[in-house]
Amino acid sequence: MQVKKLSVFSGLLFFVLTVSLVSLDCSRSKAGDEIRVGAIVSITGMNAMTGAEQKWGYEQAVADINKNGGVFVKEMNKKIPIKLIFADDKSTPDQGAAAMERLIKSDKIDLALSSNITPINIAAGTKCEQYKVYFQIVCSWLDFIEKENFKWVSDMFTSAPGAAEVPYQMWEGLSRDQRPGRLALMMEDNQDGQGFGNGFKSFAKKYGYKFYVDDPYAPGTKDFSSWILKWKAAKVDALLWLGSPTDGITLLRQMKEQNCRLKYIVGFKGFWPTEFVEALGKDANYIIHDGFWAEKSGAPGAEELGQRFKKEFKRDSVSVGLYYANPQILAMAIEKAGSCKSEKVRDIVFSGAEFKGTMMGDVKYNKKGLAFKPLLELQWWDGERMPVYPPVPNIWKIKLMPVE
Repeated sequence: MQVKKLSVFSGLLFFVLTVSLVSLDCSRSKAGDEIRVGAIVSITGMNAMTGAEQKWGYEQAVADINKNGGVFVKEMNKKIPIKLIFADDKSTPDQGAAAMERLIKSDKIDLALSSNITPINIAAGTKCEQYKVYFQIVCSWLDFIEKENFKWVSDMFTSAPGAAEVPYQMWEGLSRDQRPGRLALMMEDNQDGQGFGNGFKSFAKKYGYKFYVDDPYAPGTKDFSSWILKWKAAKVDALLWLGSPTDGITLLRQMKEQNCRLKYIVGFKGFWPTEFVEALGKDANYIIHDGFWAEKSGAPGAEELGQRFKKEFKRDSVSVGLYYANPQILAMAIEKAGSCKSEKVRDIVFSGAEFKGTMMGDVKYNKKGLAFKPLLELQWWDGERMPVYPPVPNIWKIKLMPVE
C-alpha cells in the first residue's frame, strides 16, 4: 500500500510540475492561453494626438496577428493569441513609469510595448529593468536609449543627431537662392529637445549655417511672443522646431498674429498629426514636418494599412506603419525564440536578429538591441503631405513661404 501511495503521489507531483512548467512558457498568462502584452500610450495629455495613432497602429497589428490564430510558440506547440493591455502614460515620464509598473504588477504582462516619447520610454524602461520584463520601444532616439545601457529594453528609430541632419540635406539639394541664410532653433526643454538641438547645432557647423536665436521652451507654453520678437529682430528666415502638436498650433497662430513669416518652418514630432493641419487650415501650407513611414513605402501591406486608416479616420498618417511594426516584430521575435518568456524574446532581439518583411521593411537590430531607420521630410499643402526629402521631383517641388 505504501508503494502504491508513493506511486500515486509521484504521479500527482509529476502532473503538477508539468502544468507549472507549461504555465511558465507564458509565465504571467493563465495556463498559457494568451500572451499578455502591455503598452503605455499617451491617451491623455499634450501628446494625445500622436498617441491616438500609436494606439490604433498597435491595435491593427495585434488584430491581424490574432486573425491568423495568434503567434506560434514552439514551447507550447500551438498558436497563442496576443492580449493587448493599454495604460495611459498621460504624456509625462512619471506617469509613464507608474503605468508600466501597474502593467507589470497588476496586469501581469509578459512583454511590453512603448509610448512614442523618449523621456517617457526611459522612465518606463527603468521599471522594466527593475522587474526584468522585455520592453520593445519605437520612436525614441537611439543615442539616448543607448546611453541608458538597458539590458531589457530595445529600440527601433533613428538617432537624434542623424535625424537632425535631414533639413540640411534637404537644403543642400536646392539652388543657393532657395536656401535659408539665418536660422533660429527652438526645442522643447527636455531630453528629446536637448538631443535634437545638439544634433542641429553640430550639423549647422558642418553645412555652414549659424543659429542667430537659440532658445528652448517649456512644453505647454501658452505665450510665444518673446521668441517671435527675437526672431523678427534677428531677421531669421528659417526655424527648426521640436514640440507637441498643441504647442505647435499655438506657436503658428501667434506667429500669424504677429506677422512673423519665415521661408522655412521645419518641425519635428508636433507638425505631422492631421489634427495639426485641421486646426490651422491654409495656415499650415508651406510647413515642413518629419515622417516615420509612408503608405507608398513598398513595405508588405503598407498601402492596405494606409487605406484602412483613411477609411476609418478620413485622413492619412505618417506614423501608423511604424507603430504597426512594433507588435509585428515582437510577434516575430516570440516565434524565433519559441517562447514568450521575456528573457528569451529579449535574447533573440539582442542577438542581432533581422526581421524581414515588416511594415517598416527589413529591420535589423544590433547586439545592443538598437535598429536604425531614417526619417522623411514632407510639406503640408492644402491638407496633403507632399514629399520633399528624399526629393521626388516628378511629384512635388518644395515651396518657400512668401515673406513679403
